[in-house]
Amino acid sequence: SLFVVAFSVYPMALSLFKDANLPRRFIPATMAFGSVTFTMTSAGSPEIQNWIPIKYLGTSPFAGWEVSLVVAIFMACFGYWWLKRMIGKAIAKGEKFEERASDPKVKVRDLPHPLTGVLPLLVVLALSFWLHESLAQLALIVALSGGVLTLMLINFQYFHDLSKAVNAGTTGALVAIGNTAAVVGFGSIAKNTEAFQTTVEVMANLPGNELIGAAVAVSVIAGLTGSASGGQAIVLPLIGQHYIDRGVEPEELHRIVAISSGALDSLPHNGYVVTTIRAICHETHKAAYGSVAALTVVVPLIGLAMAIALFSLF
Repeated sequence: SLFVVAFSVYPMALSLFKDANLPRRFIPATMAFGSVTFTMTSAGSPEIQNWIPIKYLGTSPFAGWEVSLVVAIFMACFGYWWLKRMIGKAIAKGEKFEERASDPKVKVRDLPHPLTGVLPLLVVLALSFWLHESLAQLALIVALSGGVLTLMLINFQYFHDLSKAVNAGTTGALVAIGNTAAVVGFGSIAKNTEAFQTTVEVMANLPGNELIGAAVAVSVIAGLTGSASGGQAIVLPLIGQHYIDRGVEPEELHRIVAISSGALDSLPHNGYVVTTIRAICHETHKAAYGSVAALTVVVPLIGLAMAIALFSLF
């Protein structure tokens, strides 16, 4: 879950930025880049954006993995370089880390071995790989549940003030649900308008290269609804079988749809963007969204163009 990543990684990111004396307004971009770009849309990812196409295209989570791997490496390297460049420019202008009274306090206590943190992740990946054919999207729920149980078994003796953590987690979950529900509600109303239906029809019937048509359609609808999964769910029933009948390889279409859904979905009104910038990091869109857009909109769009080119050439 993207929100789980945001809530759990923020304290660590805050500590790292503090130690390195880096401007904290780049924390949202850093977290978003690591959770809603190549990690969300690459082959093998347990994120729902990589699994929705399976229902419509009859593929697997590892569809188009060769091109996906190349694109993921590019996005990771280019995005990291761009992030460092933006932070470097900010530091050159005199920006630095600024502490706030609301920052969480880190207590020194016994912690489990760092390698134990990898085991729950491996459980999630293993279960999603073994069960995806028999359980389809339900495999995600089973895999994540397995990861949570593994985490609890390994770290139970290290839990500190569990009830307080549960209360804080519940509050954070409600905030995330509220922000996302508002955006999804807006998208649900918008998609019932005549203008939206006309837009969908135009996007689904673009002339020329089918992969480009699919990419444009999914990207635009994801941007309008503020949801990557929403863009896929609306567009795939319209173009999935139609493009396959025209000779498009299902694996290629799967990967293009997944990558394209993770570009314009990260516009300012996206639920994850709003929650991460304002509710978790306590920043403003004016201060933080520019770097978020660079890493979660521009970088994926470049990666998408690369994926289309590679599929077309090979």
